[in-house]
Amino acid sequence: AWAWIVTFLFPTSTFATAAGAVLILMGLDLLTKIFALSKQNGGFRKAVRCRKIVSNKFAKGTIDKLLIFGIMLVISGCAYNLMIIKDIAIRFTQAVYTIMFLRDVLSIIENLNDAGVQGLGLFKHVVKKKLDDYCDTDKEEKK
Repeated sequence: AWAWIVTFLFPTSTFATAAGAVLILMGLDLLTKIFALSKQNGGFRKAVRCRKIVSNKFAKGTIDKLLIFGIMLVISGCAYNLMIIKDIAIRFTQAVYTIMFLRDVLSIIENLNDAGVQGLGLFKHVVKKKLDDYCDTDKEEKK
């Protein structure tokens, strides 16, 4: 049963690689958020003491991200296994993982910026532009 589930969710090795990359970025996002809050509040212990770093806030945000990730993982697996034209499913899955990847990269850059790390403006601009281009969010916002 386990092998069937893994094969269903990751029908090709690129699906597993993409999922792993997104999970790594989710972890980095969490770590950079803790780093930023620590820097803003005079260290990790002070941030915890003044309740800027609270486990239930991090748990909720992380659970929400993992829930979205899991749902999109299942949808991508279904698309690949149920669509007659595999290229459509592959493009859909690439879009899903690209959007999740870029959103987490943008969040990491913003966290580092909040921590006082300089020189990230160009990276933020490029990632945001790519995400906007990919999703056409500017067109949606103008409506």
